[in-house]
Amino acid sequence: MVWLGGPRRRSVRGLSGGIFLNDPPPGYHPPQSTMPLKDRQRIARQNWILEHILAVILIISATAVLVIILVIIATHL
Repeated sequence: MVWLGGPRRRSVRGLSGGIFLNDPPPGYHPPQSTMPLKDRQRIARQNWILEHILAVILIISATAVLVIILVIIATHL
């Protein structure tokens, strides 16, 4: 049986979540984790830090654009 996706936890009523196939599609190979756990955790941590830095940069950029628009509107009145 092949799990394709959906919630990993069972619902309150005991119904299974996710999509399962009884027979895998042709050429399907289950994913194999060849990378050690420490390396996967390090990469996940780097990605988390990068996402937060980019979120801060996006917020600052959006604020700067908003301020520029407000200044342009205020000077034309």
